[in-house]
Amino acid sequence: MDVFALGAPGLVLDEVVADDAERVFEYCQDPLFERVLSTPWPYTRMHANFFVGDFVPKGWRADRELTWALRTATGQPLLGVIGLRLRGAGIGDLGFWLGAPHRGHGYMPAAVTAVLDWAFESLETVRWECVEGNRASMTVARKTGFTFTGTELADVPARDGSRPLAWHGSIAAGDSRDEKPGWPA
Repeated sequence: MDVFALGAPGLVLDEVVADDAERVFEYCQDPLFERVLSTPWPYTRMHANFFVGDFVPKGWRADRELTWALRTATGQPLLGVIGLRLRGAGIGDLGFWLGAPHRGHGYMPAAVTAVLDWAFESLETVRWECVEGNRASMTVARKTGFTFTGTELADVPARDGSRPLAWHGSIAAGDSRDEKPGWPA
């Protein structure tokens, strides 16, 4: 699939490019990422270059993992990324992260909404998970209409191969985007 852009209020979701590697490297130094993401740790420039130059383009070419850069406008610096892994059978898995300076501005709920709007043109269900305790990710999922489906072992393994406890949610194409009850307090 060819990379395409999506729009959201105050954002453009577009192609991850080679120049983004420095920001990916910078943001992935955040100690929070060590606790809540499965990215390598310590995260090196080599990891950032692989992500930007190999992982992201291969995902698009294979129509299996569509990853967008979040920016305030075309050509502006990278704020974070959002990805949709296409599982087949009408199911996708959503993942995302923001660089620390950009958290708390409403960027990620806007980006998730844009991706869901596009995804539901062809998918029936989008799933989300985060490591148990990742309240920021949970808040985004809750605000964008996901239903909390429980705490169980993660589908995405940790960097050591283990499967930690994770919060899970899903949203179907016909679901309202209103916040649903039942999320962890």
